[in-house]
Amino acid sequence: MNHSIDYRYSGGSLNANDPTYVMRQADRDFYDGLKAGEFCYVLNSRQMGKSSLRVRTMAKLQAEGFICAFIDLTGIGKEKVTPEQWYAYILRDLANSCLRFNWRKWWREQRDLLSPSQRLKIFIEEILLVETSQKIVIFVDEIDRVLSHDFSLDDFFAIIRSCYDCRGNKPEYQRLTWALLGVATPSDLINNPHITPFNIGKAIALQGFQLTESLVLIQGFKHLTNNPKKVLQEILFWTGGQPFLTQKLCWLVANSNTVISDGKESAFVTELAYNKLLKNWESQDEPPHLKTISSRVLYSPQSCKKLLLLYQKILKKGKINLKKSPEYRELQLSGLVVKQDNYLRVYNPIYKAVFNRNWVKKQLIILDRTEISLKVVFVTSVIVTFIIAAVRSLLLFQSWELAAYDLLMQTRPIETDDSRLLIIGATEKDLNTYGYPLPDEVIARLIDKIQQYEPNAIGLDIVRDNPVPQNDWAGNKALNDRFKNNPKLIPICAFDTNPQKSIAPPPASTPIQLGFVNLYDDLQYRGDDTVRRYLLSRSIDNPSQTCSAEYSFAWQLIYLYLSDRNIPINTVDNNWQFGSLITQRLQKRTGGYQNLDARGNQILINYRNTKNPQKVAPQVSLADILDSTKIDADLIKNRIILIGVTASSVQDWHDTPYGEMRGIVIHAHAVSQIISAVEDKRPLIKSISLWKETGFIFFWSLTGGLIMWRFSTRWNRNILIGILVISLYGCCWIIFIQGFWLPLIPSFFGLIITTASLLVLQHKKTSANF
Repeated sequence: MNHSIDYRYSGGSLNANDPTYVMRQADRDFYDGLKAGEFCYVLNSRQMGKSSLRVRTMAKLQAEGFICAFIDLTGIGKEKVTPEQWYAYILRDLANSCLRFNWRKWWREQRDLLSPSQRLKIFIEEILLVETSQKIVIFVDEIDRVLSHDFSLDDFFAIIRSCYDCRGNKPEYQRLTWALLGVATPSDLINNPHITPFNIGKAIALQGFQLTESLVLIQGFKHLTNNPKKVLQEILFWTGGQPFLTQKLCWLVANSNTVISDGKESAFVTELAYNKLLKNWESQDEPPHLKTISSRVLYSPQSCKKLLLLYQKILKKGKINLKKSPEYRELQLSGLVVKQDNYLRVYNPIYKAVFNRNWVKKQLIILDRTEISLKVVFVTSVIVTFIIAAVRSLLLFQSWELAAYDLLMQTRPIETDDSRLLIIGATEKDLNTYGYPLPDEVIARLIDKIQQYEPNAIGLDIVRDNPVPQNDWAGNKALNDRFKNNPKLIPICAFDTNPQKSIAPPPASTPIQLGFVNLYDDLQYRGDDTVRRYLLSRSIDNPSQTCSAEYSFAWQLIYLYLSDRNIPINTVDNNWQFGSLITQRLQKRTGGYQNLDARGNQILINYRNTKNPQKVAPQVSLADILDSTKIDADLIKNRIILIGVTASSVQDWHDTPYGEMRGIVIHAHAVSQIISAVEDKRPLIKSISLWKETGFIFFWSLTGGLIMWRFSTRWNRNILIGILVISLYGCCWIIFIQGFWLPLIPSFFGLIITTASLLVLQHKKTSANF
């Protein structure tokens, strides 16, 4: 007589009429709940018989005329799935399970009108419930797969909730019922209490096999013993009723072909369990069951330590009080422990023998070895910081640092133009009217008209080393008289190591009023000619130079303006002091500059970030002054007046962080930044000391390392590193507004290199240990 029976432990679900199917209380609860139209969910650990329960329940409901739709979320996949694809998959399975319907055509037609979740809701209400008349139960298996997607599926759970909420005013919804199955907890899936369906649903408790329920399993080995019930009792003792293990151990007994002597049932099952399940369990665990539990516990290096310590506590005490916390829920979902009354205990003796105290100790040792220690984090951060500092001193970051400086400059808050200045620019129309170069007579007349309205200073940013025109002696004499007799008039010159490139001052000008107009770009540092700094004054190395001016054009105008307000100008430690404001002259290593020619008293230009930085101050044309019969006195009175050529045909363009600007506009920015700092407390741009910069770089390097130490999941690390990078930029931007240039680029590289180094180190240690 053939006593063989097909015990199913190889994975998958049992069919509806499988002779080894064990009817449990959960079968009755699940069937009764769904038949009554209740939303039911079965959330438990793997290999507990959820899929078999679904198959059996579906068969019973279908036999009673229910339409049962089955959606297996494992078919969707985990990676690179969009909400569009996800909801389309759900709708496809619903359509194919419940009715004949061209779902693809309908889905495409609604694409431009509704979101994916809205389309699913409309399909249920306007198609599914209209085209069918029977009761419908929608089974969704592997619901925990929603946790692997990088988009929220709260709308999906909201749809389930709405199907129940609509029953009051839309009776057709009373025919629709949902069932969810998977390895998760309700709080894992959704936390929003207003749209979650779990607070209106019925949780189905899926317990292990009980002796009275599982007597059908003795059919496969009752021919080997006079007391098959006792053998089954011993099997259940070892498995704790865990469905997978129970089926497997029953199969092992049935296929042993060993007659079990009376009274030897316990010894026989114990020996079989030891030899076939416990001994060298890694090699005998096929299909994987114990490995599945181990992987679930050890999945996350960060959370697994908490799980191991919690499990270690259970092993030590036998059982512990159940608490509502993520670690307790996760340990239950692993299947390693089971809830009994209000306690957690190890599920069965097999688990206790495999996952014993030595196993826990070994895993904790491995985990500790693969974890990054604080000491390693600190040492790595120090090493990376000094490497970054060394590389920075070699000018390898300088190009990027200056580019970052420009970005910080451009993104500051918008400011108003400086009404203490007025730029009088000769436009193309002016040049066509008065001629180019502008005649001496025109300039003299312009100065006279301006002087009537009592400006604080007049800066003439027009080269006048020779008479214009040569034969206009009257005009030339008039202009020379202004140079000699107007103490508020500042003419210009320019110096160069090549005398041929120098520009001489007006012959009649006095040296004390003269200002040089040299502008310095960063061509030698970054490969561009951007003007970021301004030379306020210089030491006269060669008195015989063509341009002997000691002070810049801007400095002379600032001096006249502040002197008129009785604000003293002095020097402190070779830095200019304007009133209480002490400027910080540039050194060889200043901010992003690592090898700067720091001769003379240079400062960084804190450009005024107006809506149009080309217009740092009000601006009028020559004709607006010369041809006007009535000028608004407030336009000139007590202001600094800068006169120059603004016509685009005259080449005086310079690159700046804000694009091209004319020289006179850059000088205006230089003037504005000093007087704004003195009168308005608007900060100048300064750098911090080398050691403070190094400390700043170390801080961000260490912070990145601490994230690697504290968080071990890739998702958490990526998010936090991203937040850290944004915070670094935000910190540098806020401090830049306050007037300090911090090492943004070196700090960024310090952060990234430290985290990457620790990640590589951790991978190497993990590989070595495993």
